[in-house]
Amino acid sequence: MYLKRVPETDDGKIRTLQAAVDRQEINGDQEIILSTEEVEELRLFIISYEGARFVLKQAIKDSTKSQTEYGELIKNAQMYVSHFIQVLQFTVIRNEIKPEALSDYGFESGKELELPDLSTEEAIIYWGEKIIQGETKRMSRGGYPLYNPAIAKVKVHYELFLDIVHSAKIYKQNVIRQQAVLYEMQKKAESMIRNIWSRVEEKYGNLPLQKLSEVYQSYKINYHYQKELF
Repeated sequence: MYLKRVPETDDGKIRTLQAAVDRQEINGDQEIILSTEEVEELRLFIISYEGARFVLKQAIKDSTKSQTEYGELIKNAQMYVSHFIQVLQFTVIRNEIKPEALSDYGFESGKELELPDLSTEEAIIYWGEKIIQGETKRMSRGGYPLYNPAIAKVKVHYELFLDIVHSAKIYKQNVIRQQAVLYEMQKKAESMIRNIWSRVEEKYGNLPLQKLSEVYQSYKINYHYQKELF
């Protein structure tokens, strides 16, 4: 008995569907497996299928690129936020800024100074926002700006980091969405292929084995023979 196998890859599915379109266009009325409307629907589906594959590949490419940029920008943001906090704390230790001012930056002035853990994205975002707001608030009261790094420099790298965090999430969502779209296209392609093969088998199933094999090959029907068990 012959067992048919639907192609597992997208390329294989598309080749099989295209073979059915080509066969109908070459033979026309001599070999009616699909109606004119069905052939047109199949042709449009192939275009959509290939388009979905391209969009997914582009989404993955964009996501990969954003992850590379993310790795560089998170290091920069972490470094500048960390350096600014250290400068701030040393300035307090040298009594150049009153300890009470630390509360502007999210620190408790009565506690021993220590560098917060900046190992996560969330921590960098939290403390970056705190020190930018704190420096702005202290300077609005007449305080002199801190340098090496200046808060303006910290803010540039912090905002670049925020942008890539936002972009990376969007690219990741795009990949997930396009994967779902392609999955539905794959399922529909498999259904179409099975329907076409069923019609071919119904029309030509009584042909001699050699002739039947030729028809199957023209429709890209992937099959193998399995001995029946009794």
